[in-house]
Amino acid sequence: MGRDEKSGDELRTGMSVKYRAVLAVIGLLAAAVVTLSTGQAWAGVAMLLVFVSLGRMTARIRCDGTGVHLKVAGLFSTTVAYADIVDVTPGPETGLGLRVLRGGGTGYLVGGPTLRIRANGAWVLVSCADPDAGVELIRARGGLAL
Repeated sequence: MGRDEKSGDELRTGMSVKYRAVLAVIGLLAAAVVTLSTGQAWAGVAMLLVFVSLGRMTARIRCDGTGVHLKVAGLFSTTVAYADIVDVTPGPETGLGLRVLRGGGTGYLVGGPTLRIRANGAWVLVSCADPDAGVELIRARGGLAL
Protein backbone atom coordinates (compact mmCIF):
# COMPACT_ATOMS: atom_id res chain seq x y z
CA MET A 1 0.00 0.00 0.00
CA GLY A 2 1.17 3.55 -0.66
CA ARG A 3 1.56 6.09 2.06
CA ASP A 4 -0.37 9.24 2.79
CA GLU A 5 1.53 12.35 3.69
CA LYS A 6 -0.87 14.83 5.22
CA SER A 7 0.05 18.47 5.14
CA GLY A 8 -2.72 20.85 6.20
CA ASP A 9 -5.28 20.72 3.42
CA GLU A 10 -3.46 18.15 1.28
CA LEU A 11 -3.00 14.39 1.12
CA ARG A 12 -0.32 12.82 -1.09
CA THR A 13 -0.26 9.11 -1.77
CA GLY A 14 2.81 7.44 -3.22
CA MET A 15 2.82 4.35 -5.37
CA SER A 16 2.66 1.06 -3.47
CA VAL A 17 5.81 -0.98 -2.95
CA LYS A 18 4.33 -3.77 -5.06
CA TYR A 19 4.00 -1.54 -8.11
CA ARG A 20 7.40 0.07 -7.54
CA ALA A 21 9.02 -3.38 -7.47
CA VAL A 22 7.31 -4.43 -10.71
CA LEU A 23 8.37 -1.17 -12.40
CA ALA A 24 11.95 -1.64 -11.15
CA VAL A 25 12.19 -5.11 -12.68
CA ILE A 26 10.62 -4.01 -15.97
CA GLY A 27 12.83 -0.92 -16.02
CA LEU A 28 16.02 -2.93 -15.51
CA LEU A 29 15.03 -5.40 -18.22
CA ALA A 30 14.08 -2.63 -20.64
CA ALA A 31 17.35 -0.79 -19.95
CA ALA A 32 19.35 -3.96 -20.59
CA VAL A 33 17.50 -4.70 -23.85
CA VAL A 34 17.91 -1.12 -25.10
CA THR A 35 21.59 -1.03 -24.17
CA LEU A 36 22.34 -4.40 -25.76
CA SER A 37 20.30 -3.78 -28.91
CA THR A 38 21.67 -0.28 -29.59
CA GLY A 39 25.12 -0.64 -28.08
CA GLN A 40 24.54 2.75 -26.45
CA ALA A 41 24.77 2.83 -22.64
CA TRP A 42 23.13 6.29 -22.51
CA ALA A 43 19.98 4.84 -24.13
CA GLY A 44 19.72 2.21 -21.40
CA VAL A 45 20.25 4.85 -18.70
CA ALA A 46 17.56 7.04 -20.29
CA MET A 47 15.13 4.08 -20.30
CA LEU A 48 15.91 3.38 -16.64
CA LEU A 49 15.26 7.04 -15.75
CA VAL A 50 11.81 6.80 -17.34
CA PHE A 51 10.94 3.87 -15.09
CA VAL A 52 12.40 5.56 -11.99
CA SER A 53 10.19 8.59 -12.72
CA LEU A 54 7.13 6.36 -13.07
CA GLY A 55 7.92 4.70 -9.74
CA ARG A 56 7.92 8.05 -7.96
CA MET A 57 4.42 8.92 -9.20
CA THR A 58 2.02 10.32 -6.58
CA ALA A 59 -1.66 11.18 -6.35
CA ARG A 60 -2.55 14.44 -4.62
CA ILE A 61 -5.81 15.58 -3.03
CA ARG A 62 -5.77 19.26 -2.11
CA CYS A 63 -8.67 21.21 -0.61
CA ASP A 64 -8.95 24.99 -0.71
CA GLY A 65 -11.74 27.55 -0.65
CA THR A 66 -13.04 26.60 -4.11
CA GLY A 67 -13.05 22.82 -4.07
CA VAL A 68 -11.09 19.60 -4.21
CA HIS A 69 -8.11 19.57 -6.57
CA LEU A 70 -6.92 16.15 -7.75
CA LYS A 71 -3.62 15.51 -9.50
CA VAL A 72 -1.71 12.37 -10.49
CA ALA A 73 1.85 12.14 -11.77
CA GLY A 74 2.11 15.92 -11.67
CA LEU A 75 0.46 16.04 -15.11
CA PHE A 76 -3.20 15.07 -14.98
CA SER A 77 -5.59 17.05 -12.83
CA THR A 78 -9.16 18.10 -12.23
CA THR A 79 -11.08 20.21 -9.72
CA VAL A 80 -14.41 19.33 -8.13
CA ALA A 81 -16.30 22.28 -6.63
CA TYR A 82 -17.71 21.63 -3.16
CA ALA A 83 -21.15 22.76 -4.35
CA ASP A 84 -21.15 19.93 -6.93
CA ILE A 85 -20.20 17.12 -4.53
CA VAL A 86 -23.05 14.70 -3.90
CA ASP A 87 -21.12 12.07 -1.95
CA VAL A 88 -17.57 11.18 -0.91
CA THR A 89 -16.74 7.64 0.26
CA PRO A 90 -13.85 5.17 0.38
CA GLY A 91 -13.52 3.44 -3.00
CA PRO A 92 -12.13 0.10 -4.20
CA GLU A 93 -8.49 -1.00 -4.48
CA THR A 94 -7.13 -0.22 -7.95
CA GLY A 95 -4.17 -0.38 -10.28
CA LEU A 96 -2.23 2.46 -11.90
CA GLY A 97 -2.89 5.36 -14.23
CA LEU A 98 -5.22 8.04 -15.41
CA ARG A 99 -8.14 6.20 -16.89
CA VAL A 100 -11.77 6.30 -17.89
CA LEU A 101 -13.67 3.85 -15.69
CA ARG A 102 -16.83 1.85 -16.31
CA GLY A 103 -19.93 3.87 -15.54
CA GLY A 104 -18.40 7.16 -16.67
CA GLY A 105 -15.88 7.80 -13.91
CA THR A 106 -12.29 8.96 -14.18
CA GLY A 107 -9.44 7.47 -12.15
CA TYR A 108 -6.40 9.39 -10.86
CA LEU A 109 -4.55 6.34 -9.63
CA VAL A 110 -1.18 5.18 -8.29
CA GLY A 111 -2.49 1.83 -7.01
CA GLY A 112 -4.04 0.72 -3.74
CA PRO A 113 -7.00 2.18 -1.81
CA THR A 114 -9.04 5.01 -3.29
CA LEU A 115 -11.46 7.77 -2.48
CA ARG A 116 -14.64 8.07 -4.60
CA ILE A 117 -16.10 11.53 -5.15
CA ARG A 118 -19.53 11.73 -6.82
CA ALA A 119 -20.47 15.12 -8.20
CA ASN A 120 -23.60 15.98 -10.21
CA GLY A 121 -23.66 13.06 -12.64
CA ALA A 122 -19.89 12.43 -12.72
CA TRP A 123 -17.51 10.69 -10.39
CA VAL A 124 -13.79 10.30 -9.82
CA LEU A 125 -11.56 7.85 -8.02
CA VAL A 126 -8.29 9.09 -6.59
CA SER A 127 -5.66 7.01 -4.83
CA CYS A 128 -5.61 7.66 -1.10
CA ALA A 129 -3.74 5.41 1.35
CA ASP A 130 -6.21 6.42 4.09
CA PRO A 131 -9.60 6.94 2.43
CA ASP A 132 -11.31 7.72 5.75
CA ALA A 133 -8.89 10.63 6.28
CA GLY A 134 -9.67 11.81 2.73
CA VAL A 135 -13.42 11.70 3.38
CA GLU A 136 -12.94 13.63 6.63
CA LEU A 137 -10.70 16.24 4.97
CA ILE A 138 -13.12 16.93 2.11
CA ARG A 139 -16.18 17.03 4.35
CA ALA A 140 -14.49 19.34 6.86
CA ARG A 141 -12.94 21.76 4.33
CA GLY A 142 -16.04 21.89 2.18
CA GLY A 143 -18.46 22.18 5.08
CA LEU A 144 -20.28 19.14 3.67
CA ALA A 145 -22.83 17.23 5.71
CA LEU A 146 -22.96 14.17 3.48
